[in-house]
Amino acid sequence: MDEKVERLKRWSENKVGPFIVEIWPTNRCNLKCIMCGTWANRRRLEEKKIKYNPKEEMKSEVSEKRLIKLIEEANDLDAREFLITGGGEPFIRKNTTLKLIKEIKNRELFGNLNTNGTLLTEENINQIVGIGWDMIMFSIDAPDVEAHDYIRGMRGCFEKVKKNLFTLKKVKKNLRSDKPKIVFNTVLNNKISDKIDKLIKFASQVDCESITLIPLIPYDESTKKIELRDNQKLKLNENIERLINFSKKLGVETNLNELSFSVSSGEMNKAIFDEMENSSKDLVHAPCFEPFLHFLVKGNGEATFCCMIEESPENIKEKSLEKIWFGEYFNKQRKNFLNKIIREECRFCVFSQFIRNKEIREYFLSSKTF
Repeated sequence: MDEKVERLKRWSENKVGPFIVEIWPTNRCNLKCIMCGTWANRRRLEEKKIKYNPKEEMKSEVSEKRLIKLIEEANDLDAREFLITGGGEPFIRKNTTLKLIKEIKNRELFGNLNTNGTLLTEENINQIVGIGWDMIMFSIDAPDVEAHDYIRGMRGCFEKVKKNLFTLKKVKKNLRSDKPKIVFNTVLNNKISDKIDKLIKFASQVDCESITLIPLIPYDESTKKIELRDNQKLKLNENIERLINFSKKLGVETNLNELSFSVSSGEMNKAIFDEMENSSKDLVHAPCFEPFLHFLVKGNGEATFCCMIEESPENIKEKSLEKIWFGEYFNKQRKNFLNKIIREECRFCVFSQFIRNKEIREYFLSSKTF
């Protein structure tokens, strides 16, 4: 928090580079998760008789050489953190992803990785632990085979990721390393609303330190099939205090205390406007701080500041990070947010991101940074 606030303070005084750079090595994936926005887009294309072709997708991907150069450019602009994730699974491009990991740690920068965990080998895990990688976010949507495999669209994927999590635990112990920190990202769905205690227990068994529960984004009818029912929301609300106490007992952090079922799916823009009502048009009261902190590069090279934005006119195949970050597109987004003009995509904002923005704002106001 302190570093982000300091970066924003520096931005207000003298324009600076991004705090975090997010890299999507690919949009291709070995799974077909029901709630995935990438697959939702492909389903919409299929309705128009446009069939998804992974070989064509691969042709559009940013070269390994350009991605490594991007890390150098980010470092020159004083970026402090990197997130390797994607509209797909980073380890589909395993060699490239491992090279990016090595390049980031060679520069002694903080590295985070988001993966479904199914494509790792023990050799890969030894490499990742050996170089001191900082964090891995595993996408775990249930604590059992039946629910997890159903949501992830592939039989056997739970057992694969479970095996790799225990291998990771073993390798960290053998190498006497507390890195990488292990966390879970879990999309709240109707298959696990009564299994969160089991998920917490599983997390503790594999030395997962925290679980972030993410509200489902209802992209289409397929996604809506796994939405929480009203009675499930009510029951979960009733059990939150018990689950929080249980997670504390097992030493697993959660965001259970931040969950809110009062904001309807697809209507986060209303919550954002309510938060911003009657506030001044300045940086500390901007609806979102991502355009000032976050540089995101998609699998095809598109550059933007938020994963919810589907199209951007900027591409790192054509320009440097510096030219894009200080260029017309990013400056327009910042100006709009300062003037309380938010994008259509903001209605699907992840609630945890809304909370992060609120925490940063409250920190500013309490510390009188501005």
